[in-house]
Amino acid sequence: MATGQRSARRAALGDPLFAGLVVFALLGLVWYVVPLARLDGAIRLFWPTQVVLDLIICLTSWQIWAMPGAEPSTRRFWRSMAQATALFAIGDCHQAFVAATAATPEAAITGGAVQLAFLATGVCIPLYTMITHPIGAVTRGERIRFWLDAIIILAAVAAFIWVYSVSYAGGDGLPRLVLTVAGAAGMLICALGVLKLALGRNPPFTRTAAAVGIVGVTMTGAGIAVGGALTETGHYHLSMAASFVPCVLMALTPKVQELGMRHGAASGIARRAGRVSVLPYVAVAATYALLVSVLWSAGLSPRAWGIVAGAILISTLVVVRQLAALAENHALLHRIAQQEARFRALVQHASDITVVAGEDAVITYASPATRRVLGIAPEELTGQALNALVHPDDLASLTLPAGPDDVETTQLRVRHADGGWRWLEVTRTNRLHDENVRGYICNARDVTDARAFQDQLRFDATHDALTGLANRLLFHRRLGGPARPGDPDGLVGVLAIDLDGFKAINDSLGHHVGDEVLTLVAERLRRCVRPYDTVARLGGDEFAVILSPTTEEYADATADRIRAALTQPAAVDGHHLQIGASVGVAIGTRTSTDGLLRTADAAMYRAKRRGKDALAAS
Repeated sequence: MATGQRSARRAALGDPLFAGLVVFALLGLVWYVVPLARLDGAIRLFWPTQVVLDLIICLTSWQIWAMPGAEPSTRRFWRSMAQATALFAIGDCHQAFVAATAATPEAAITGGAVQLAFLATGVCIPLYTMITHPIGAVTRGERIRFWLDAIIILAAVAAFIWVYSVSYAGGDGLPRLVLTVAGAAGMLICALGVLKLALGRNPPFTRTAAAVGIVGVTMTGAGIAVGGALTETGHYHLSMAASFVPCVLMALTPKVQELGMRHGAASGIARRAGRVSVLPYVAVAATYALLVSVLWSAGLSPRAWGIVAGAILISTLVVVRQLAALAENHALLHRIAQQEARFRALVQHASDITVVAGEDAVITYASPATRRVLGIAPEELTGQALNALVHPDDLASLTLPAGPDDVETTQLRVRHADGGWRWLEVTRTNRLHDENVRGYICNARDVTDARAFQDQLRFDATHDALTGLANRLLFHRRLGGPARPGDPDGLVGVLAIDLDGFKAINDSLGHHVGDEVLTLVAERLRRCVRPYDTVARLGGDEFAVILSPTTEEYADATADRIRAALTQPAAVDGHHLQIGASVGVAIGTRTSTDGLLRTADAAMYRAKRRGKDALAAS
């Protein structure tokens, strides 16, 4: 915001209209104050100049209204300013014709009935906009604070109006009193409109534009106050100068606003939440000053002045104490807000997922990382049960810690938006006892790639790289493992298989042909057994099969299927090959698995001695 304001100020110095208005104000001030022209010539130029300034305000305000991206309340305010100054221009244009034929300088300089009617009508338009402008308060407490501040300031304004206006009107008759009271009411309404813009959180102008406008309005009020007296005393040039300079400042205000909005300055001077307004305290100080002024003129005894001084001193100390406490509170709130913003940034930009689930295991918060990891927006997860996202096979692993601050960590699969599953390592912490959480905090990181890598490492460690079959390590592990369910006898069959003539194929046709033969043999072996049986390559052209559960009949039948499958001709790399194998069969219980492979090997060698494609059982 500060950068935008500085850019707008630099742009203002180079803007032709802005620079022209500044130069015009200086020249006009010299024109009227010195003065450089005769009175009749100055009067003839005075009202046409006002019309030009009115049109500049109107057109610039309309440009702000038409700017894309402006806030609706900002556009509404500047549209009302354009409409009001259009009426001002009509009234001033009429007054220019009146001034050209006026009999006296007073009649020419002072606005007539038509000009005042257009002025009053035009003022009502932005006044209504200001009165109905939203204050931007979000909470009930903010609205209460706003209206308390406004009432304090309005009470101070009313006190000044009473002292300097209404209190003097009682002796001039009822009509004069009614007009005075009506004027006072109008001033209070105007003050309320200004307060809604000054105290609200979304005023329709930038800080710089507000500063220029406030100076212009203040000088306009002062010009009205002294203009009549200057005219009555014959200081016509000074009277016109008192009206001219504020009008130029008012013309600068929308231009400053436009430049600020075009260069990125904030479209308002809204107070940040928690920032204390000093205007009510200024109103209190001004009211005390007014009290002292009135009492001084009325006359008081030293005793009474002591009481007044004590009351002012006590009130001042109370105000200073409150401002100090509010400043300290604001500093504390600022530090808390910084910490919250830091932690919020850490959570929102963390690569890991953070989820909070209530006591019923329903998600109440999900961090933005869910979109990157799971492809699911956080708001879509809110309200869903935790178990609705977990793979059915992993639901048993999804337990929630029972005790306060207990922690559990599990790896499980969670549904992705594409229909697949991602492995997450989920750490769950019980924070039901924490009033700020009232739930379970689940931190999860994506371990899909790590899990796949680990699975691949485990697979590579227990499987043959060429054929993908179990290697000797996995073979012995499964051979010595527990029996399958539904196998009360625990019979295990082991088939030892050795290819016939493989060395000749490998030596004559090359290792690449030999590798393809081994891959082909592995595929044929898989087709000959059940899905839960184990086929292994023990090394070279030696294979083995674990049948569990089995019977002697099933083991012999499986061995026959294997021999028949392997004797089928094979076309490998353009060569028609006849592959055969010798198979040894051994059957035993789980308690005797250590010797099953040796027994099967012995049977296989007996079969090999009988000739190719032979079968032998233990």
